[in-house]
Amino acid sequence: MPDPNHILHINSTTGICSVAISSGKELITCKETTEANSHTEVITLFINEVMKEVGITYKELSAVALASGPGSYTSLRVGCSTAKGICFGNDIPLITIPSLDILASSCIAMAKEGDYIIPMIDARRMEVYTAVYDYNGNKIDQDHALIIDDMAYQEYIDDSITHHLLGNGAKKTLDLLTQSSVQLHQKYSSAAYMPDLANRALLAQEFSDLGYFEPFYLKGANVTKSKKKYFNN
Repeated sequence: MPDPNHILHINSTTGICSVAISSGKELITCKETTEANSHTEVITLFINEVMKEVGITYKELSAVALASGPGSYTSLRVGCSTAKGICFGNDIPLITIPSLDILASSCIAMAKEGDYIIPMIDARRMEVYTAVYDYNGNKIDQDHALIIDDMAYQEYIDDSITHHLLGNGAKKTLDLLTQSSVQLHQKYSSAAYMPDLANRALLAQEFSDLGYFEPFYLKGANVTKSKKKYFNN
């Protein structure tokens, strides 16, 4: 009999395209790449590979879990459309998990009482998508876009506690948070960090509406006007 708690995880928040399968809260396998702009080309290949490795069909999945944003506009759309297609085609529920929650959860084991966990997703130049969590992973400042300057995170800076920074936007803050106890973790957005949060949602039957769900972009697409001239005057 198939495991009733197999979950397929899709995380396309950033430049990393990452998929995984878990059983309950335990990760079974994960496949990902850091090759830029490759989501469209590799995401279905990776999914087929991990499904074949575990030896189950889509019908045997209990749910598909998706990193819901914020993050890269285009890559979030790729992940969302892929997850929805699998769910619609196989009558499987969709679980959506905020991308910053996923990042923060990867650091809980390293945090002690009183510490802050601060995940950051690069949003170009000196801007990040960020939130602030306590040492248990409880969100104490909601997801928002932040320009990194000498006033960033001032209300949380305390030399007596550790600030755990992680994500592909974290390095931007190192020169500005030198007055606090900062620990930089080499953690990045990955499907490997999703199983525990997804399993909790599955057990609680916390599913997203397939017809209406859209990724949490936080900001719109970064569209630039082409300078090419297609017609001569």
